[in-house]
Amino acid sequence: MAYNKQHGVYEVLDENMESVYIGSTHLKLEWLEDNHRNWQQKNYSRTDFRQALVEGGEEWTFRWAETPRDVSREYIEIVEGALIRYARPRYNRSQYPYERSIHEGRFNEKSI
Repeated sequence: MAYNKQHGVYEVLDENMESVYIGSTHLKLEWLEDNHRNWQQKNYSRTDFRQALVEGGEEWTFRWAETPRDVSREYIEIVEGALIRYARPRYNRSQYPYERSIHEGRFNEKSI
């Protein structure tokens, strides 16, 4: 099955190489990092992770935990959740991003 966008899971590591945040995206890693680091100028919502990144995360590193590939958003959110539960990054609010997306109406019955 072909999907419109490739999806991957990224991880943000602090200066001690400890995982501080895990997320999923279809964006290029450079764009994603710019979005998080410059959230105020882009008028994005504040999160504890974004605030910490601006206040002290200059040395934090963004990297792919799961390289983007031709998979569904639903699938990659399940993988993201498994990595969050394993690594327990301090700025992730939900350990179950797939279930949160369902609750918030991001997926409809046709997409599942």
